[in-house]
Amino acid sequence: MRIFSFIGWSGSGKTTLITRLIKHYKTQDKKVIAVKHAPHKYYLEPESTDTFKFLEAGADETCLAAKNEMLTMKRITEKTDPIALLKSQYPDCDFLFLEGLKSENIPAIEVFNSQKNEALKFPLASLCAVVSDKPVITNSPIPNFNMNDLDKIIHFMEVYHE
Repeated sequence: MRIFSFIGWSGSGKTTLITRLIKHYKTQDKKVIAVKHAPHKYYLEPESTDTFKFLEAGADETCLAAKNEMLTMKRITEKTDPIALLKSQYPDCDFLFLEGLKSENIPAIEVFNSQKNEALKFPLASLCAVVSDKPVITNSPIPNFNMNDLDKIIHFMEVYHE
């Protein structure tokens, strides 16, 4: 399983890049899991719904099933490592993409839009690459890919080793 975290300012293009990567890898018959990080407490279901009530009552996991879709909500504790949980839950996954979730042991790619922000959000030392609308890194071994050069980004991700 290859895991990458896509981080950066809000509106930088993280979702757009991840969506393009998912579409590419699905044409290659790869199993891709995408995780969107919500930095604040977030309820997938309003308080009045049954699934919310199930979790509040103490269910470890509850599911909302609809035609052709299922949303699983799992109670995790502060001691639970979400990355380890994802790895164990999806052992046959080829790619795990994390949006907005920065973890010390996961390679981080910052997505940057120079029209919205003046500087990168994270220090270069914490990144494995930058994807941006125009070059933002000079004199650094960290690769800086153009947002439109999907083939180079894909190649980097496929050969990257920490």
